[in-house]
Amino acid sequence: MTHVSACPAGSTPCRIKKETAHNRIVCILISLSIILAGVGFFGVVTASEPTIVVSSYEVRPDVIMPGGSALITVHVSNTAKGATITKVGGDQTTGQSVTETRDINVYLSDVSLFGNGLQVESGDYRRVGEVGPGQSVPLTFLVQAPHQSGIYFPELHIATEGGRSLKYPIPVNVNDDSLVQKNPALQITKEIPPSVIPGENAEGVLVLRNDGETAASEIMVNISPASPEISVTSQVVTHISRLGPGEDMSIPLMVTTSRKTPEGISLLSCTLQYSTAAGTILHQTEQVPVKISGKPDLAIAAVTSDPVRISEGMPFSLIVRIENTGTGDANGVRAVIDAPVRGTKEAFVGKIETNNDGPAVFYLQDAPAGDVQIPITIRMEHEGAEYVMDDLISLTIAPRGNPLFIPSVVILCLLGVGIVMYHRRKSVNGR
Repeated sequence: MTHVSACPAGSTPCRIKKETAHNRIVCILISLSIILAGVGFFGVVTASEPTIVVSSYEVRPDVIMPGGSALITVHVSNTAKGATITKVGGDQTTGQSVTETRDINVYLSDVSLFGNGLQVESGDYRRVGEVGPGQSVPLTFLVQAPHQSGIYFPELHIATEGGRSLKYPIPVNVNDDSLVQKNPALQITKEIPPSVIPGENAEGVLVLRNDGETAASEIMVNISPASPEISVTSQVVTHISRLGPGEDMSIPLMVTTSRKTPEGISLLSCTLQYSTAAGTILHQTEQVPVKISGKPDLAIAAVTSDPVRISEGMPFSLIVRIENTGTGDANGVRAVIDAPVRGTKEAFVGKIETNNDGPAVFYLQDAPAGDVQIPITIRMEHEGAEYVMDDLISLTIAPRGNPLFIPSVVILCLLGVGIVMYHRRKSVNGR
């Protein structure tokens, strides 16, 4: 049996309940209308929350010595974008809207670095200021390393207003090689003659050695002259598939020069390309010096005297011209003669350049008559070494004549002429 309870008609409690329910429905409808009107008339507001990040950091030097100092520079960035607010003015049917974009800044209040084994000397920042969307601010800290090697992680603390705070560890290497990447280290040394004479060739080898801790693979060696005065006639490109730690490889080398190649240092350029164990391709260029040093070649070009005809016992000058037909300068040239004569037997010439000559002058006297052989020794210096050349000079000394012979002949001729003229006059007078 079902019981139904109802208020009598005209009852006051029933009327109050109906009015209360009606009012609630009206309030709900009014609230919904206000919300929809706000969306339609005032637009939608979209904004991203400001976010602080450490975009990059740098430690200089990369590896700190125990007890040494370093600079840690961090860049703190705001990753938030601008807030976009769209407002619709007038009636909804017009479709007119206004878009407004406003920046969302974040305020950095305190930025500190906690050493965690390092000593922070300076760089505690207070009330840094605002950082706009997409902007960054650099902050630098001075730290001192402990006396014990290792990897340390000082922690950066960033406190903000209106945004999220941040803690960021920064690895710092204090004389520890555990994080250092191991790479090959290729070195080039040359085994060729210490110097090359212009116009001659030099044969040798280039030694490629790996002094690193890992292997180098797919090595390409390209050798080319960096100076136009020399050329490489051996193979200029060499491929080496692999070179392990401590291994080396010899590459044949032949250098060609001309007689016009100037003295000095000429360079060979060696370009290396190789792969590391991690697959990274590295490039390296080395300069190999080649010393070009000419060699002087001295010879006697001419021998003259003053006067040209030398008589026994008379003083004269002996001029010996020494020429250099080599490819290098002759320095400190001097000549010494060994002859049975009196006078100056040593002459200093000095420097004789390539394709030039110089005179060695000797002042002599009392040379004996006949064909005289005079030994001559020529000395020169080149690159700190002394070179000696011996030769022989031939001279013809005329014998000295009787000083009364010519006057006697003249006197006899005059007497003869006088006697003849006397007899002719006497014969004429006797007739």
